[in-house]
Amino acid sequence: MNWVNICEETALPGFGGVAAWFENKAIAIFNLGEGGLFALDNIDPATGVSVLSRGLICDLEGGIFVASPLHKQHYSLRDGSCIEDESLSVEVYQIKCENGKVLVKSAYDSADNNS
Repeated sequence: MNWVNICEETALPGFGGVAAWFENKAIAIFNLGEGGLFALDNIDPATGVSVLSRGLICDLEGGIFVASPLHKQHYSLRDGSCIEDESLSVEVYQIKCENGKVLVKSAYDSADNNS
């Protein structure tokens, strides 16, 4: 597995989210300042609409969540679980900032990308 450069750190709004294209799908990236960076699927599993990057960040039950802007389900930024409906979840991605670049861990080996 390798790390993929998504954008410059300066392109991320503070305490908000943006959508980015990663491995043929939209992901939501959240910059919580000293709280860290988080990345998860941008598709709201309750509706199938790509909107989670526009959701509100909140602290609930001791965890950090994004509230879907459509039906307000809360998805954990740490593990993707949904508070309101255990059958719903989103995939979470490893993300880091290195030398001013935002990197997301790819599920594919570089050898797989050559096919």
